[in-house]
Amino acid sequence: MIKKELLLNTFSEEDINLAIKVYEKYKLAYEKGIPVYVNEFIPPSIWYFFLENSKKSEVMVETSGVFEEAERRIIFFNNFYDSSYPIKVLEIRNKSNFSKLEHKDYLGAVLSLGIERSKLGDVVILENAAYFPVLEEISEYIINNLSIIGRSPVEIKEIKDFNILPEIRFEETIINLASMRLDNIVSKLANISRAKASQIIDNGKVLINYARAKDKSQEIKKNDRITIRGIGKFAIGDLVGTTRSAKVKVIIKKYK
Repeated sequence: MIKKELLLNTFSEEDINLAIKVYEKYKLAYEKGIPVYVNEFIPPSIWYFFLENSKKSEVMVETSGVFEEAERRIIFFNNFYDSSYPIKVLEIRNKSNFSKLEHKDYLGAVLSLGIERSKLGDVVILENAAYFPVLEEISEYIINNLSIIGRSPVEIKEIKDFNILPEIRFEETIINLASMRLDNIVSKLANISRAKASQIIDNGKVLINYARAKDKSQEIKKNDRITIRGIGKFAIGDLVGTTRSAKVKVIIKKYK
C-alpha cells in the first residue's frame, strides 16, 4: 500500500488537498478490495503519482481521459469488471462562417454555465469544432443550455464512437544536445541559457512526467514528458543519430 507520508512529501500546498481526497478513495479500494473511482478529472501530477507508486501494490490503478495523451483524467481503482468510465464526449461545432472560435472561447463558454473545471477533461480543437470529455452527469445540461459562443451559433451533440475523435496533435522537431541532462534540455527547449534553465528548475517551473523536477542534472529518457510553465509541454522521442561534434540528435514532440 502507498504510504500517506510519501504522498505528503510529494505534493505542494497547491495540490495536497486533492491528492489526499484521491488517496482516501485509493485506501478504500485497498482495504475493502472493491472498485472505486474518483468522479472528477484529475490533473496529471496526481494520477501519475498513483500509477507510478501502485505498481507493486495490491490495487489496480487505471485512468482515462478519452484521448490517449490526455492530461486530465478520471482515476479508477480496482476496475475488476472493466466498467465504463462516467464520461461522455461532446462535439461543439461552430456554425458561423464569419468567426473563428479558439480553445479559450469554447472552454470559457462551458465554464460560464457554472460548471467546475474538474468536471471537464482536455479540450481538443479540430477545424471548426471542439471535443469535450465531460462527466456524464452534466452532458445534457451543456447540450440544453449552450447554443451560442460570443456571436457564433453552435451545435452540440454527443459522440458515441470514440474511434472517430481527433488525436492530440504535436509539432515535431529535431534538436541537437550535448547531453540528456534536464538543464541542458530545458535550455534548448525554452531557448534560454543553461543558468536560466537551472533557475526555473529550482523555482519549480519544470515538471518531469507531471511531477516537479528536483534535480537539474537528472538524465532524461525517451518517452519522458517535460512541461515548462509558460513555454509548453514536450515529449522526448527517439535518438536518431549524432552530429560531427558528437551531439545527440533527439526528436522532440511539442504539444499543440
